[in-house]
Amino acid sequence: MVKIITDSSADFEQAELKENMVECIPLSVSFGAEEYKDNVNLTKSEFFNKLKNSTEAAKTSQPSLHDIVEKLEYAEHSKDGGVAIFMSSKISGTANTAVTAAEMTGCKNVYIVDSLTASAGQKLLVEYAVKLRRQGKTALEIYKEIENIKQKVTLFACLDTLEYLHQGGRITSAKSVLGSVAHIKPVIRLSSGEVELLAKSFSIKRGIKSLAERLEREELNPEFPIYVMYSDNQSLAKDLAVDIKKHLPTMASVKTVQIGAVIGSHIGTNACGIAFVKL
Repeated sequence: MVKIITDSSADFEQAELKENMVECIPLSVSFGAEEYKDNVNLTKSEFFNKLKNSTEAAKTSQPSLHDIVEKLEYAEHSKDGGVAIFMSSKISGTANTAVTAAEMTGCKNVYIVDSLTASAGQKLLVEYAVKLRRQGKTALEIYKEIENIKQKVTLFACLDTLEYLHQGGRITSAKSVLGSVAHIKPVIRLSSGEVELLAKSFSIKRGIKSLAERLEREELNPEFPIYVMYSDNQSLAKDLAVDIKKHLPTMASVKTVQIGAVIGSHIGTNACGIAFVKL
């Protein structure tokens, strides 16, 4: 069986990883001197509770080279090889470290994918890899399919603040100041690894409603579900899912996922978004 590997940015729950037979390499998250393994000894809810109450800013770090080598060698020595799908190299160095690890260990039958996305976008790709494995595809065939489809994955999100993106160096200080002064709720897009500020809203609920309206203008691939993402406020996700079904009544599958520490440290609390695959 082809081994499928990802990192904790894909925001799978432990039970989902087990059910789908996916290996996950956790990133680390720290608050000052306290360090945790993302969604291993620090749950998503615990992370956001700390984010709101800690005097220390959250910092994430990629897995160690040893952890990555261990998973790649495990897949390399299995009968059918593997596919490893990591978060965007424009957000984290994990994918590039995995390429280095594969070269160091001489892996020939493990294929590394820089997903160019994260969270539910990355999860969509991993779930697609699992589907292809069930269809009997080889590691190389799965890799080629994922490389083709990853360019069509898009995330939209409405944030409560630009503060966390600024802290992580994802936007300029000028845009961050604009957001805090005007009390705007920024609407952003992550596509092909790039974060783009799309629009400004004056309330989080209006901003989230605009996501469903934007989705209506997209050509969606019906093979894939739409994922609704949320950081710590699940009621926002429920409202967004309802709006999506109003705008797209024929859309069969709308799923929900809670964002974890990796992306949560960049977008903060009270954020909500969508991930989908375009035709």
